Amino acid sequence: MRGLAALFLPAALFFLAAKAGAEELQTIVVRPGDTLWSISNTYLKDPTRWNELLKYNRLPSSDPSIALPGMPLKVPVRLIKEQYRAAKLVYYLNEVLFRRSGVSDWNGVVMKMDLFKSDTLRTRVNARADVKFYTGEVLNLYPNSIAVLRPPGKKNVDVELLAGEMRGLRSRVVTASARITPKTKDTEFGARLKEDLTTLVQVYKGRADVEAQGKTVEVSAGFAAEVKMDMPPSNPVKLPRLPELEASQTALAASGAPRLRTDGGVVSLGMRKGVGISGPTASLPKDRDLTKNIPAAGNVDDKDIDASEIVKMLSVANPVQSYHLQVSKDPAFSNTLLDKNYDAFETIDLNDLLPAGKYHMRVALVDLLGFEGKFSSPRQITVGRP
Repeated sequence: MRGLAALFLPAALFFLAAKAGAEELQTIVVRPGDTLWSISNTYLKDPTRWNELLKYNRLPSSDPSIALPGMPLKVPVRLIKEQYRAAKLVYYLNEVLFRRSGVSDWNGVVMKMDLFKSDTLRTRVNARADVKFYTGEVLNLYPNSIAVLRPPGKKNVDVELLAGEMRGLRSRVVTASARITPKTKDTEFGARLKEDLTTLVQVYKGRADVEAQGKTVEVSAGFAAEVKMDMPPSNPVKLPRLPELEASQTALAASGAPRLRTDGGVVSLGMRKGVGISGPTASLPKDRDLTKNIPAAGNVDDKDIDASEIVKMLSVANPVQSYHLQVSKDPAFSNTLLDKNYDAFETIDLNDLLPAGKYHMRVALVDLLGFEGKFSSPRQITVGRP
């Protein structure tokens, strides 16, 4: 029996060690003057459990009042307050940079890396980043954008958008001119900060409150609002929905909506200039072209047009102004070879851009306000002329 016990003892010890190692830990950086007690008061749901940190870290002293040297401190996630739990970078494309709180240098991101309270993300040209918070909120950061995660000094805020465009699921967002608060568990919306710090908000699903200068307006799915700097929000305006590229080609043809075509390595939405006008055009003068003043796709800043004027034009014009095309060697788009926005009327011949072979492609439509929709499902295409 003694020999049998000796045989099973190492296995039991291994099991216990594996169980202890399964504890999910998060790293907290110790700053000058921090003590176990101050860190526990800031980060732990129950500060009296500071002594549990001794199990996971080699510290110079177990006295909670003695200042610790600058070091990474491992803390069980189960003990940390929700607002301090790390977010995860779940996807990124092209050049994405991050900067830790209190640090001036920017560094390149790594997939699945932890992002902490007050960290800043920055996307370069043709880049994007998707972040998932521990509590379930999602941030999609589009090209040429900057966002601070859980910004310091701002209560009940998940993201501070400093520049560019984002899409959020349940994310609470502030900009220089507005505060956006989701009102339902499935609220999904886009926020875009223009160069003059005007905020454009478009809700795709659920409802969101848009607040500025003491006034709050509720924006429902399919509506948009504009907030100029130091001004209250505009009243919500209804926008035409972007067509769903996943719909059947027959249905899209019947509705006159763009149809994604990929024949022979040539990509297009099947649109022609002068086609796609919908709405009450019969009552308009025949010599009046309301589409000629529409700003370039995704570049509303080129003309001084506010949301109400854009909506007037949208009532008689196709809402699709451009499309975002991505081509990759793999269906997960981890190796993207082409990532570019094209005018809605452009036809792209991939045979002139890529070597012959099989690829995967997907498309996202961009509306007149510059908001980008979701990508279509990846489809396989063959490039190379016979």
